[in-house]
Amino acid sequence: MKKRIYLLTLILMAGLCTGCGKEGTESNEGTEIMEGTEIIEGIEINEGTEINEGTENIEGTESNELRMEGESSQAEEPSMLESSENQDNRENQDMELNDQTKIDFTYDYSEDIKADVEDLVSGSASLQEELENMEKIIQKYTPLAEAAQTQSEMNLSSKWFFVIWDTELNSIWGRFSDSADQETKEKILKEQRNWVAMKEEVTLLSLGSREENGSMFPLLQNSFLEEITKNRAYVLANELAKIRGESFVMPEKSAKYGLFIDNQETGSVYSSLNTRQGWEGEDEASISIYRQGGAEGTFVDNGNGELIFTSDDGKIKGIIKLNGWDGASFKVTETAGESPFAVGEEFEFPFAF
Repeated sequence: MKKRIYLLTLILMAGLCTGCGKEGTESNEGTEIMEGTEIIEGIEINEGTEINEGTENIEGTESNELRMEGESSQAEEPSMLESSENQDNRENQDMELNDQTKIDFTYDYSEDIKADVEDLVSGSASLQEELENMEKIIQKYTPLAEAAQTQSEMNLSSKWFFVIWDTELNSIWGRFSDSADQETKEKILKEQRNWVAMKEEVTLLSLGSREENGSMFPLLQNSFLEEITKNRAYVLANELAKIRGESFVMPEKSAKYGLFIDNQETGSVYSSLNTRQGWEGEDEASISIYRQGGAEGTFVDNGNGELIFTSDDGKIKGIIKLNGWDGASFKVTETAGESPFAVGEEFEFPFAF
């Protein structure tokens, strides 16, 4: 996913260098975070990502092809009686048509994606196979990202990779809800509602505000939502596999990067730990503790599961431990001058996004 973001950014920069003054450039429109995501009868439904019950493809489109502007049927092969000049003219016309053919970035792929996911689910022998095969759907819509040249097109195309995992998440939840006993269903339903309620806040925690990121914010937002929704789909699939008695292996979480929350079993973020790679390649960490304060800084990976943190002002040092899907922790080892933390304090962040 990060590779796709970097590729799109490079394409955009090249386009800006060569296409200055080009008429007809689209205005950048932000993709709003879907507020009020709710669960209706156990199924998570996101506003703005409408999932209809039918699986028919939208009229006039093939399920295995991306929607194109200016689509037309293929020209017939020239007959052997056509003159060489006519054949040359036909080839020139075909080249002009291909140049004018573009992917329709405004087309709504929701129903196509839903049909793709349903086909994948029905054709998978296990949940493990199902989740691994999701990459095939991602690859199908990758030409959207590869063809995007303007920032607006990148913003629009990035949305569908989030929608793919959101559709899969809803599908897994529906099957889990039908299979789980009442006690298990209520427990996971509470966790799911908390996850939904925190999505918007953790997006801002991870990326910063729209103003800070400018016209790239929708692209970054969609890519982040894609990542955390994929993670959540694996968590729910693991729960469903337990009910079915299937073996299921969770993917490995990064040993250096991740977003971890202490939500005190609610839908609110109380404390957070976010480790990430900065734009210039440096390893950054942001720590916020409820009613105490926070610290921004960098860390060094010791290679033994410990990340050595130093705040930007040098007043706070500590050890960060990432425990994969089980959360993370931060222990204060040194302080200098005024500090919101005391040496020896340790904080837990049990909710992994």
